[in-house]
Amino acid sequence: MRRFKLIALGLFVFVLLLAGLFINNLGPVNGESNETEEFVVAAGTSTAAIARQLEEKGLIKNSFSLYVYLKMIGGKILPGTYDISRSQSATAIGWMLGSGKYKTERLTIIEGWRVTQIDQYIRTEKKLKNVDDFLSKAQPLEGYLFPDTYDVRIDITSDALIKLMRDTFEKKTAQLRLTPETVILASIVEREAQSQSDRAPIAGVYSNRMKIGMKLDADPTVQYAKGSWKTITRDDYRSTISPYNTYLNAGLPPGPICSPGLAALEAAAAPAEHDYLFFFHAQGKTHFSKTLAEHSAKVAQYLR
Repeated sequence: MRRFKLIALGLFVFVLLLAGLFINNLGPVNGESNETEEFVVAAGTSTAAIARQLEEKGLIKNSFSLYVYLKMIGGKILPGTYDISRSQSATAIGWMLGSGKYKTERLTIIEGWRVTQIDQYIRTEKKLKNVDDFLSKAQPLEGYLFPDTYDVRIDITSDALIKLMRDTFEKKTAQLRLTPETVILASIVEREAQSQSDRAPIAGVYSNRMKIGMKLDADPTVQYAKGSWKTITRDDYRSTISPYNTYLNAGLPPGPICSPGLAALEAAAAPAEHDYLFFFHAQGKTHFSKTLAEHSAKVAQYLR
């Protein structure tokens, strides 16, 4: 009987020691650390492999202890990029990886940006990691990537970001019954308008020109063809050889020239009805005219 008690006591002490070791292994590597390290959980990686990676990086004390803990609580690990501190316990890290609280980035895509500007913004300014092929994949979708504010995973792929922006475009414009021509017109209106009240009247000017077979003569189409929104000169009207140049080609250009916002899309879908064929901006206002003579007189009055 005494021998049995000694064995039982020994087993009890051994279990306590194991439990203490297990608990200690789940504690933080450095409770006073203020630094964080980026840790990437790739999709499809096993829990055991992730635990080993965490130990190899010195973010946890023991991978087996974390693995056992996660199995005990039925914890799942979600893919993403996380900021982890050595001051966090392994249990806290385990909960974080299962919470989906991965690193995010807020993107603000400006109305009137072209795809090349979006590409430059997400790669250079926001430094997203997996978007090197964004430009080649997004270029055919010029005009259909909705300009908005997006909170995305820092490791979002080009395909996922493009899908998000396309889905947003479809959702925002579901009631407009857009045609490709409407989106092209909206993109020109977006670059031309200087205020909310300008959009529908400007769309009306271009609609009126198309009805009578008059060239659109839209400066932004020449800028798009030149690859820059910098101010163009009169020489650019004739020297920029491109199907997008509406000074040389009748009708709308072959595709959108930027990402129009909802207001521009609404204006293009329902242009203002009027008799104006000309407009220009001066002194903080848009001046509309019905005839070339009237337009020339206003230009002389406000710009010379």
